[in-house]
Parts: sequence; structure tokens; C-alpha cells
Amino acid sequence: MVMSDPDGLIWMIQQEYGWYIAAYLFFSGLAGGAYLTGTAANLLGQRSDGTASGQSMHIITQWGLIFTVVGIAAGMFFLLFFHLGAPFRALLFPILFVNFGSWLVIGTWLIVLFTLIVTLQVLWTLWGSEPVGKSAFPRKITEYVERRSGIPIDTLLTRLANWIKPNRAGQLATTAIGSILAIATIAYTGLKLGYVSSTVPLWDGTLLPLLFVASALSIGIAATMGATVLFDGLQETKVTSFSVADDTIILAEAVVLALLLVTLASGGPGAEVAFSLLTEEYGIMFWGGVVTIGLVLPLILSVVLILVEKNADIQANCRLEKFLRGAYTVKFTFVVLGGAALRYLIIAAAYNAPLAT
Repeated sequence: MVMSDPDGLIWMIQQEYGWYIAAYLFFSGLAGGAYLTGTAANLLGQRSDGTASGQSMHIITQWGLIFTVVGIAAGMFFLLFFHLGAPFRALLFPILFVNFGSWLVIGTWLIVLFTLIVTLQVLWTLWGSEPVGKSAFPRKITEYVERRSGIPIDTLLTRLANWIKPNRAGQLATTAIGSILAIATIAYTGLKLGYVSSTVPLWDGTLLPLLFVASALSIGIAATMGATVLFDGLQETKVTSFSVADDTIILAEAVVLALLLVTLASGGPGAEVAFSLLTEEYGIMFWGGVVTIGLVLPLILSVVLILVEKNADIQANCRLEKFLRGAYTVKFTFVVLGGAALRYLIIAAAYNAPLAT
């Protein structure tokens, strides 16, 4: 897509990244945010081990790891098959990916190391302990397969998990490394785009990484807690605390987004075109999807939910509990949809700096 104006400037949309990169950015952010949410639940659960609250935190930890795996797998699918077009070359990455001055190489190593950490934690969380809640469905699948086929897949995974599972100090150290890699993976996506901000004004090198970090944390909490509430209920899940944490991050995200808009509106010709695309040509998706569905409605719903919980006994009212489960699920779904819309627009509305005719 090319545009020109009376001043003799030619505007060309960036050609390097398509919709599949938006999908990659979304799923990478989801993976990092879900991992950090699961980590927070795991740390909270260790303080109340053996109680109903500890069990609920374990369920949230499992959901966080599941969404991490889904995010990594889906993100790599879109990156390798659609963008690079050579998925099997990834098997040779230790030989081919050695230029550490390249953002692609840095990102690949981050994702590979993050995947290794997550794989270990999935094994000892799901197969190294008793399955708890609906989030333990991968373990239940392997148990079913073993019962039906006689292939000892569950037994072997359990033995492997118990063999590699470290003591508590080792688990904490692994979680700390995983958390660093999760944050680095989230930030990398914004830094990689921001590296070319001089030619693509929308990809501001300072604000875009901050926006991606805030959005990733938000959608990670939303996906993890949304699944927890939907499938495992509200009891002892600390959903209100996680929801308020998400609200705080949403407010921070809104501030960064506002700063980005101000920067674009007051920038040069290329920045002004990006501002116009976001707010006018893609106005329905931006104002309706990112701002209203992704930011405003979740905050409104959160206020309503807090007021209801303060003034009613949820445990004594089954209908009210169902209403709250539904409302929390809707709120968290809105957050995830807003995060997906944001990443699509960051790619779709990106124009290169103008060329003179």
C-alpha cells in the first residue's frame, strides 16, 4: 500500500512483516505473561502448602505453564512456517545462529532457553506431583492412554519428572531463570521492532517495548486466571487480587499508549501518518478493540465485581457465584482480545518514513 501527498512525499507500508508477525508477537507475549502469572501463583502456593489455597495456587500454576507452552508453540509456528518459510532449519540453530549482533539470533536463543526451562517445569509440575483440577488434563490424557493402550507413557513421564525434579532451592533457582527469560522474551519483541524506529515511526524504540511488556503481563494474567475461573471456579483462587494486579497493569498500559499517541501526533510527517492510520483508518479496531474492549471495559467490569464482592456473601449464593465467574471470564476475555488487536495494529499501521519524489 502506497500513499502520496501534495508535498511530494511517498508513504510506503513496511513490507517485511505481515499478519503472521502480529500473531507471533501476541503468542510470545502470552507465553511470557502466563509464565510470570504461574510463577506468582507458585510462590503464593508455597506459603500455604497443603491447604485449599495452596491447591488452588497449584491449579493456577498449571494453567500458567499450559498457556506458556501454547504461546511458545503457536508463536514458533507462525514465525517458522509463515515468516521464515524454513522450519527445519531451526533444528540447526546452534550452528547457524551464532551472530549475536543480530536480533533474530538473540530472540532465537532466548526462546530456545525459555522453552527448555518451561519443559522441565511442566514435567515436574504435572507429572512430578498429584494432578489437581482441570488444568491437569495433560496428565489425565497420558493416564488414559496408558490404561487404554498399555503403553507406559504416564509411568515413564512420572519417573522422568521425579528423576529431574530438584529440591525446593533448585526449583526456585530454575523459576528465577525462567522469569528472567520470560521478561526478556516479552521485551525482545518490542526491542526488535524499535530497532528500526528511525524508518518506521510507529515502532518507537522507547515506548513500544514498554507497551509490549505491560500488554504481555496483562494478557498473561487474563488468560491464566480466565481459564482458572471458567474451569475450576472462584474458591481460594485469589482471583480478586490477580484481577486488581491486572487492572494496575492495564492503567500503566493505557498511560504508555497515550504517550505513544502524543509522540506520534507531535512527531514528523511519518509519525503523523501513523497517528492518522491508528485513529482514523483503523479507528474502529483501535478505539473499539484496543481502547474500549481491551482497556476501558475490563476496568469498568473490575469496579463492578469489586463492589459486588464487598457487599455480598458469594459462598452462600450459587447464582451470584455463577454471575461472578461469568463476569470475570468476560473481563479476562476482553483483555486478551484487546492485546491481540493491539499487536495487529502495530504491524498493520506501520509505515516507513517518507521518500521525496
